[in-house]
Amino acid sequence: MGVTDYDRDGELRIGIKRVRGGRFSNFAFETLKPGHEIEVMTPDGRFFTHLNAEHAKHLAFSGGSGITPVLAIIKTTLDMEPTSRFTLVYGNRSVDASMFAEELEDLKNRYMDRFSLYHVLSDDLQDVELFNGVLDRAKCRAFLETLLAPEEIDEAFICGPGPR
Repeated sequence: MGVTDYDRDGELRIGIKRVRGGRFSNFAFETLKPGHEIEVMTPDGRFFTHLNAEHAKHLAFSGGSGITPVLAIIKTTLDMEPTSRFTLVYGNRSVDASMFAEELEDLKNRYMDRFSLYHVLSDDLQDVELFNGVLDRAKCRAFLETLLAPEEIDEAFICGPGPR
């Protein structure tokens, strides 16, 4: 599955996560090399937020490749709104299957007091039960009942592929 991300620095990036049986992802992994050119449509731009310093607390639930547009929103928001906070709950099968894991860790280190990152993994068991399983409606509800205060969230995003 391919998704695009247009960073503020003007760089257009394509994140591709290989999917078993995926026609494009397998083609890309097996055929494309640095320097190859492909024609793509421009980003659609319907999944975004208007920057607003009064919306200081943001939350995103993201699964798998759904991280790509969410990552762009997180980076822009933290950069442009110096008092804002962002919490990301990111669901994947395993740590190894997590797209942009290194970039997310860099953001966590850069914005230690403003960016919180929680990984929910379905295949890698973690010590805290809340962080195990699939990021579905019940898991999101569990986060909102135990770790996140819904009344303190100004804006929320949900992005990811549907269940398989």
